[in-house]
Amino acid sequence: MKGKLPWAHNTAAQRWYTFGRYYAMFPLSFAHDAIASLTQPGELVLDPFCGRGNAPFTATVLGRPSIGIDINPVGWLFSVVKLQPEFDPLKLFHRLDEVARAQTKQDRRGRTRFETMAWSPNVRAFLRSARRELDWKFSTLDRTLMAFIALHMQDKIGAGLSNNLWPTIACSPQYAVKWWSINGMLSPPDVDPVALLTKKILRRYQYGTPHQAQGEALLSDAQIALKDSEGLNASLLLTSPPYNGVTDYWNDHWIRLWLLGYSLRKDWGRSARYQNVEDYRSLIHGVFLEARRHLADDAAILVRSDRRRQTATTCTEALRQTWPDRRVLIRSHEAPHSGISVHHGRGGSQAREFDILLPGDRGAGWWEERGFYPAPPRS
Repeated sequence: MKGKLPWAHNTAAQRWYTFGRYYAMFPLSFAHDAIASLTQPGELVLDPFCGRGNAPFTATVLGRPSIGIDINPVGWLFSVVKLQPEFDPLKLFHRLDEVARAQTKQDRRGRTRFETMAWSPNVRAFLRSARRELDWKFSTLDRTLMAFIALHMQDKIGAGLSNNLWPTIACSPQYAVKWWSINGMLSPPDVDPVALLTKKILRRYQYGTPHQAQGEALLSDAQIALKDSEGLNASLLLTSPPYNGVTDYWNDHWIRLWLLGYSLRKDWGRSARYQNVEDYRSLIHGVFLEARRHLADDAAILVRSDRRRQTATTCTEALRQTWPDRRVLIRSHEAPHSGISVHHGRGGSQAREFDILLPGDRGAGWWEERGFYPAPPRS
């Protein structure tokens, strides 16, 4: 599906597909085309590195049940809310008011210079109340509201609750303070969090929620989750694993992770950049090996990888070793739009993507039309 999005902007599917900010997000046309072409309605789609849940969400809207797995609480939060949202926005508004009323005077205090410059006292108090009051792990209502707060707690001035911040990457507190100071942004905007979030919720629910097949998101290490699960009999494994040595999936989300109960600082002990080559290989090989028993005999496997040699080679070799009798097809291209990492000095002008497909007997003719070709033999 080239150039044309399958869902118009004035539909519930489009509104909820775009919910959440995260790295390595599948383009809608890519996920939609692959799922529609490689599976039939009712067949299960599995994504063991689901991020904000674009592939599982797309599958459920297309009538395919799906299971997504992610180890990062921020990615999981966005995924599970897209798959299992609170359907009644009136309940969200009521819960929003409860969180606002639960604020204390102590909640208004800025405990670091970053906090003082990032959010006004009203917003700081609201965020701390939400952090304390919302049961985001176990309550559908609370996690839906928490996802809205997390999404809008860092953004450009006027678009969210904060002083000027990148909406996706969370820069270090020292860098933010220095940047605000140099640019004269010493005081955060005095935003009414209830009013802003009410507006954001109304817009997201303008067309309701989409009709979806059953979807589930698991907050877990993929190897552990797959090892502990009974056979899923999935017809498609569609995923984009973390890239080797490029993105720190933990520390680049440290602000939103604070809202979910973690420290208001970067935590290098939890760094998830996957810089160690052997550890990275072990992760990719281990997940694919555990996923193998969860796939139907005729299942297709489609992996979107970074084109950098270490990531692409590791993913290709892991797939070959896990399914040694399967035909391996590849394609390499540049994304039509700049990736978020461009703005932080982490890549070229465009994302260079590398797709690996093990089609089995599925998608006959489809992969040729999409530019896939046989992978060269191992050297």
